[in-house]
Amino acid sequence: MEVLEIVFIAILGFSIFSNFLSIPGNFIVVLDTIWYGLATDFSRFSTSFLITLLIIAVAVELLEYVIIAFGARRYGATKLGVVAAIVGGILGSISGFFFSPVLGAILGGFVGVSVGTLGIELIRGKSFKDALHATLGAILGRVGGLTVKAIGSVTMVVMVASRLFF
Repeated sequence: MEVLEIVFIAILGFSIFSNFLSIPGNFIVVLDTIWYGLATDFSRFSTSFLITLLIIAVAVELLEYVIIAFGARRYGATKLGVVAAIVGGILGSISGFFFSPVLGAILGGFVGVSVGTLGIELIRGKSFKDALHATLGAILGRVGGLTVKAIGSVTMVVMVASRLFF
């Protein structure tokens, strides 16, 4: 196995893990595959295959936010509470990353979703119990969204690996 393939595979492995750090790992798969394709004159990957990967990446990234929104709304969050959950999750992951690149990003995402939703719902006049209920929905949505992203990333990596090795 050449150095190019080792680096390519390492980046693919990182892409799966990066989803939990609020790094769009599915786009890393696409970019890594394009990079490998450029380095090998696209001997293994066609344009339609790359477009398929890009469509999957965009769909999975959007689906993450839809699932967070669904969870929060299902548990009673207002529209502004949903926005606060999404923005809080992103900002929490980014800020948590600086405290601890792995654990901080994961915990920061959950803290951000929680603080964002709870804070906005309380400001909007909900009771603490109702605001906490909406926050639970946002947290469950975050878990579901991360799960979908991870499944999407693994699926994409398997698709790429099957083209590369079989």
